[in-house]
Amino acid sequence: MALNRILAILAASFAALTLAASPVTTAPNSGNAPVSNEQVATPTVPVIVGKPQGQNNLTIAFVDQALKGNDSTLLTPQGNLTERYAYSTYSIPYKVIEEGNDIIGPREQDSFLCSAPNGGTTTIVNPVEVRANVQIQSNVGIELRKLINLVWTGQTNGSFKHTYSKAKVYSAPESVHNHRDYYGAIQYDLGTTVVNRTDIYHVYIGDRILYTTSYNHDQQRINVKVPKAVEYAKDFYL
Repeated sequence: MALNRILAILAASFAALTLAASPVTTAPNSGNAPVSNEQVATPTVPVIVGKPQGQNNLTIAFVDQALKGNDSTLLTPQGNLTERYAYSTYSIPYKVIEEGNDIIGPREQDSFLCSAPNGGTTTIVNPVEVRANVQIQSNVGIELRKLINLVWTGQTNGSFKHTYSKAKVYSAPESVHNHRDYYGAIQYDLGTTVVNRTDIYHVYIGDRILYTTSYNHDQQRINVKVPKAVEYAKDFYL
C-alpha cells in the first residue's frame, strides 16, 4: 500500500517536470508591425534603392564684394588703362565617388517597411519616406554651396527624398523559421567635388572696355557626404 503511494507520487512529479521542460512554439508573425525579439539573425547587407539625380558641368556666376571697387592702373604705350573687377565664376568639371567610399555611414532614419511570414509574401501598407541633405565637409560660401548641392542632388538646398513603393512585393524564404522584417534607411557615400574659380576683369581705356582678362584660382577638391536610400532585412527565428 505504502509502496503504491510512493510510486504514484514519483509518477506525478516526473509528469510535472516533463511539462515544464517542453518547448513553447511561437506562431509566425504575418502582420505589418515590427516584432521585438532579441533572437534575430544578423541584418542583411543594405541594398541601394534610391540615389539623388544631380547635374553635370555646371557653372555659376557671382560678384565677390571683396574684389568690387578695387581698380588697378596699367601703364601701357596706349596710355593709362584701368583694370576693373567684373564678376567671378565657379565651375565643377567633374565629381566622383571613389572606390571604397560608397558606404561611410552612419546609417540613419531606420524605418520599418513590412514583415513577411516564412514562405510567404507581403507589401508595404503605409507609405514610408526617408529624407536627407548633402553634407559639405568644408566651409564654403553661399554660391558655391548652391552649386555643389546642384551637381549632387539637382536641388540648390541639397535635399534628397525617397518613397518606398507600396507596389513592391517582399518575401521570406521557408528557411526563415518565423518571419523576415524589412527596413528602409538613409546611408551616405563620400564624394569628391572638383571646383574651379575664375575672376573676370574688364580693362578700360577711359570709359571704353578695351578687352577682358581673367585670373584662375588654384583648383579645389571638396568632400561631401551624399545621401542615398537603402533597404535591408532581419530574419526572426523564434
